[in-house]
Amino acid sequence: MNDSKLLIIFAFGYCAYIVLARRLSSGRKAKGLPLPPGPKTSWLGSVQLPETHQWLTYARWKDTFGDIIYIYTFGNPVVVLNSAEDANALLNKRGNIYSSRPRRTMVPDVMGWDWLFSGMPYGPWWKRHRTMFQNHFHANLSPVYQPRQIQETHTLLRNLLISPDKFDYHVRRTASAIILHITYGYTVADKNDSYVALADAAVHPLSRAGIFGTYLVDYIPILKHVPSWMPGASFKRQARVWRRLAREVLESQFNIVKENMAKGTAVSCVASRELEKWIESDQSADEEEVIKNITAIAYAAGADTTVSTIGSFFLAMVLFPDVQKKAQDEIDRIVGGNRLPSFGDKSSLPYISRIVLECLRWNPVTPLGVAHCLTEDDEYNGYRIPKGSTILANIWAMFHDEHVYPEPFKFNPDRFENQETNKLAGINELPHIAFGFARRLCPGRWLAQDSIWIAVVSVLSVYNISAATDDKGFPIVPSVEYTEGQISHPNPFKCRIVPRSEAAAALIKQTVDVQD
Repeated sequence: MNDSKLLIIFAFGYCAYIVLARRLSSGRKAKGLPLPPGPKTSWLGSVQLPETHQWLTYARWKDTFGDIIYIYTFGNPVVVLNSAEDANALLNKRGNIYSSRPRRTMVPDVMGWDWLFSGMPYGPWWKRHRTMFQNHFHANLSPVYQPRQIQETHTLLRNLLISPDKFDYHVRRTASAIILHITYGYTVADKNDSYVALADAAVHPLSRAGIFGTYLVDYIPILKHVPSWMPGASFKRQARVWRRLAREVLESQFNIVKENMAKGTAVSCVASRELEKWIESDQSADEEEVIKNITAIAYAAGADTTVSTIGSFFLAMVLFPDVQKKAQDEIDRIVGGNRLPSFGDKSSLPYISRIVLECLRWNPVTPLGVAHCLTEDDEYNGYRIPKGSTILANIWAMFHDEHVYPEPFKFNPDRFENQETNKLAGINELPHIAFGFARRLCPGRWLAQDSIWIAVVSVLSVYNISAATDDKGFPIVPSVEYTEGQISHPNPFKCRIVPRSEAAAALIKQTVDVQD
């Protein structure tokens, strides 16, 4: 944890009170069903949780404790689900009591991300956000956004031609450009755009803080009142900077849209369309807040999550050249070499779609998903699960269960080729749980999948991706290692990206003539 032992001492009395109260409460139920197995709790009511890459530790704990693990730390009951079967049974089938979110302190209260509706408890306020967001990002609207996705992907192709060594930045710029234009009508510069940098700077600490167990203040909320000058309160000092970034993400582009609307120069976008309806209505402050919140979360999430998946794609192409060759053969048969792919080709390019699915599975963007919260006491498979438990779905463990996904560490798009055979064998389920469960399923998944697909097919149509080489010409084979945090990215790696031919390079250069 980031906080010093001084803060633990400071909060000792509070912690002891909470732990004792909850122990006495749970003791009254002890004669019933047992809790799921898990690591032993200390006398203070704590368990040493893993500090980084928690999903890997929880997956290892499965061998000791089983698919369902119970952790009790500082008065906080936590249940880890390591199997898709259990996650489906609880989070999907019992979604009426598993669809809320745990109340944490660091992200909303200390860092200022209280406007994230993905973290709001289940209820009317969350439903208003969800409904408005979904009105703009449901599956039937996908064709409306595809021209912008193609345009920004073509910019990606041109940028890769100029500076292929900066492919990670170019991918991030593309993701930001798509969502910023859709949401705020903002056109991102080809390089060094301040709003691309803002999203990166704001979301990185959010991703780290989003994992349960990172900051002690999430266990002991009273610590949020500790003065920032106090030894061990570095989280408060850091959070001052992070809070400013969170407010800038929330307000900067939204205010620009309002100013442009007043001047009559606003571009049609999610923010302007909702604000037009708001102006024509009673102009309630609550409704304006919802508009501001849902556009900001689209910006923050859309500028980061697809970046991870496309990063995994580049890594996989370096490590599995046979997959790349097979994909390019399919593209050449269907598209030919005289044009770039379009969404109209999608139904004729099933292998490309399977690559996208495997990118989602191989190393999921959110390895522990987004935490759920149980709103009532529950019983499952002979265990008691207490009300208020934080429920963590270990998506990474589910996607690397060798009984469900044979050879799980191999990047193999063909595993999804025959779904009827897979269903009969009980293997290789489509990785839809990468987007969450039931009522908390990611409402932006249609836009995300389209962005990933057009990036994958476009890059493979004109580029070869291979390992970088050292000074002696030997290949530098990257490791499959990912960052910590709620949103996990491939660790930085080098690769070689070159046009497949002179004709491919010419196709890339021609895209500049069709930009609006």
